[in-house]
Amino acid sequence: MVLGPAYAGSRSIIWPCEDSSDCKAENAHCSIYGYCQCPAGYVFSTDVTRCLPESAYGVACQEAVQCSHMLTGAKCEAGVCTCDSDYTYVRGRCRKLVDLGQPCSDDIDCFFSHNRESVVCHRGSCECADGFYRRSSNVCRRRVTNGEECLVHQDCDGDNLRCVNQRCTDAAAQTAKSLQDVAIQTSQSLEKPHVEGSPAKAPPAPKTRDAETNTDTAAATKRVQISTKRAAKECERCRKFGDPCVEEGVECPEVPYTVCRMGQCHCREGYYHKEGRCMAELGEYVHDGQYCEPGTQFSNRRCTCRNDQFYDNNMRTCLKSALGINTSCTQQSQCSPYGAAYCPSVSPKRCTCHPYARYDEATELCVAKDGYEAYCERDGDCALANARCSTEKTCVCKPSYYYVNERCKAANGGECETAADCAFEEAVCQSPSVQSEDESVEPAEPKRCSCGKGHYYQASGNRCLKEAEQYGDECSVDEQCQPLLGELGQCIEGQCQCDENEHHFKDGKCNMKIALDARCSKTSECFVDGDDQDNVECRNSACQCKFDYSPDVERQKCIRPSGKNSSDRPSALKVITLLLTSAAVLITGSALRDAYYG
Repeated sequence: MVLGPAYAGSRSIIWPCEDSSDCKAENAHCSIYGYCQCPAGYVFSTDVTRCLPESAYGVACQEAVQCSHMLTGAKCEAGVCTCDSDYTYVRGRCRKLVDLGQPCSDDIDCFFSHNRESVVCHRGSCECADGFYRRSSNVCRRRVTNGEECLVHQDCDGDNLRCVNQRCTDAAAQTAKSLQDVAIQTSQSLEKPHVEGSPAKAPPAPKTRDAETNTDTAAATKRVQISTKRAAKECERCRKFGDPCVEEGVECPEVPYTVCRMGQCHCREGYYHKEGRCMAELGEYVHDGQYCEPGTQFSNRRCTCRNDQFYDNNMRTCLKSALGINTSCTQQSQCSPYGAAYCPSVSPKRCTCHPYARYDEATELCVAKDGYEAYCERDGDCALANARCSTEKTCVCKPSYYYVNERCKAANGGECETAADCAFEEAVCQSPSVQSEDESVEPAEPKRCSCGKGHYYQASGNRCLKEAEQYGDECSVDEQCQPLLGELGQCIEGQCQCDENEHHFKDGKCNMKIALDARCSKTSECFVDGDDQDNVECRNSACQCKFDYSPDVERQKCIRPSGKNSSDRPSALKVITLLLTSAAVLITGSALRDAYYG
């Protein structure tokens, strides 16, 4: 029974075949092991209908499987193969690297910033390699001498050396040499005048060595051509990248930097296929510079970048350095020469000092801070009292503490020994249970920072503000007025007062304006026009005029009646009162008379 295709890794499937015609996926062929597979450098698509090219870091992808050769942490994001934010692409895959000083088992475990040669795993810990120095918290830079490439003065290893035009230069010697050159040129121009039309004698061509034939090209051009042809003829049947192989895990003969994997010659980790060769990524060892990309250099048997250039994230090309802090960048490595600097992930992308560093104009570097905002990994790294390590890896004051006079001092409610421990002026340090300011009284609980009597603590400004003592006192926030005027008191135009559009001042407080006949809860809420606010009261849960007062026609005021109504007739109330009084007098008189004569 013929089995259908089933996955066995990203590069092949278990799809039995006798010849390539049995493999229905586009460009697939039958391997020497009898199952269908894609050519070297290709992977099956998710639906197993075609072979897709493996995409390098930073190269376009259609499916995540094209990035799978980079293993854990790899992904196809926005149509490009990349690594997760906490992974770094190196030696053919996405890896989690550790910082300087952290445990490691191999050099490849250490974060290298811009140069693979700059770090080593020494005695189980990541360190700067020989010839390199630690520039900032996690960057090692090469020490260079007179005439070598540099980016900042600190790169140059010598008291009198300065980085001038990206070369370490002895300023005094350079000045003397310039004067000497001028004198020599002047002397030569006088002794040997130039004859027009006389061709200059060409220097002998430098000898170069052909990597394929190991011959000197300048010395025996004809012989090189013959040797090349002979070598090509002899290697017509030599094994090439992608050819079948049987010794799994062993390098394919005649194809440097390959490995036999699943019956095909693939490039080893850290090397990639280009025009039939396995080229080396930056930092990998090679025996010849022809295996390094153009624009890189072959140094110490490695493919590297010049000291004033940096590795691109794809580990194949070199990038020019940024020109300094606040200049354009595209990669983090371009900012690494300038100390504790980074390239932001969002525009404008310019080299910027980390939050735990400050820019030093003299050295043109971002220099790590001490104490407050110093670099940290955990709270215990912060030497400053009452400090913690923030998410930005900087030492900051703990919650309810403020940085004042190079100390983290307590805000309102924080514990203290004296008022000097408090982060705001006008503060007092006392136990909340102690009402008296007598220091001889033993507190029942720890002392805490607070504002003195008659002051209000403003959290937003971390300060004590004097409370108002009378209507119209100066203020800056409403809370200064409210102890005196109530919760409706406001600071208007710098003075404590009531908002006369909606409130009125009565009984020492600001109250809502409630008109006659409207519901109320207390008399101070009832408001009528004029100065006679005492003529109104809250009676039966409604604002009414007091007895002996009546509303005016518009019901805006409470006025005392004149004794008559508008028709000049006695008011009904007075008539009734008079009748009742008269009746009482008559009854009393009649009773007295009966008692006397009775």
